[in-house]
Parts: sequence; structure tokens; C-alpha cells
Amino acid sequence: MEANKKRYQYDGYGTSYVEGNTVRKLRVAPDIRREEENHQLPQRRRQVQAQPRALSGISFGSMLVLTLAIITTVYVCVDYLMLQHQVSQMQKQIVSMEKEVTKLTHENDAALEAINTAYDLDYVYQVAVEELGMVYPNKNTVITYKRGTTDYVRQFEDIPD
Repeated sequence: MEANKKRYQYDGYGTSYVEGNTVRKLRVAPDIRREEENHQLPQRRRQVQAQPRALSGISFGSMLVLTLAIITTVYVCVDYLMLQHQVSQMQKQIVSMEKEVTKLTHENDAALEAINTAYDLDYVYQVAVEELGMVYPNKNTVITYKRGTTDYVRQFEDIPD
């Protein structure tokens, strides 16, 4: 121990100190009040419990308001869940309708392509001009007239001049 004290002495001052967590605490006088309190055990008193009153902490009006709030909350939650279910069902319908529209669009495109490839317009033009002797009309050979209210024209009589 003396070796440790010498190691920590200052040069010539004669005061020493020890560093770290191994420092001993100074002996202090015991706390008399604490020792006396430790010897006296507190005695517990029996508490007489009062008779419970019916709904001691809540009045009838408060109970009514609380019940209405709970009923309203449950109703709102159930309604919200029903709306969420309807939204999910509508989303499923939209997805199925979009798939159907896509399918029909592809079918229409395929049918149009089949029609376009079924008839070669160059071949039709060649047959009309060479074999049948058809020619494009001139401006003075085209006759225009006013048609009726229907969308199509049927010729039952001669075209007016």
C-alpha cells in the first residue's frame, strides 16, 4: 500500500491521492435517523372498505352518452368495411372489363388485317382497268344531287339531271 501511495505523491508536497474506481471512501458518521427508522417497522392499519355503490364513478347520463358513442363507432366501422368491400369488387369488375376490351380490340385488329389481306386492291384495279375497261371519271362526268333524309341511297328510278 505504501508503494502505491508513493507512486502517486506529488513532488515534495506530501499530499497523495488515488485515481480510479478503487478509491476508498472516507469513513463518515452513521446516520442515526436511518438506523432508528430501520428498527421500527411500520404497522399496517386495516382499512375498512366502504360498501360499493352501484355505478359509483359514472352517472346515468354519462353511461348513456358512452353507449351512444360506442354504437356510433361500431356503425361507422361496419359501414366503412362495407364501402371497402364495394370498392374492391368494383376494382375487380374494372380489371375484368379492361381484359375484355383488350381481347375485343385484338380480335377487331385481327379481323381487319384478315380483310385487308383477303383482297388485293392492286389486283382489283388491274382487272377493272384491263379486263373491264373501267376508267376514272372526269369532272364534267360526275353528277351530284341532293339525297333524302335517309343514310343510304336506293335507286328505284333514274337519277335526275
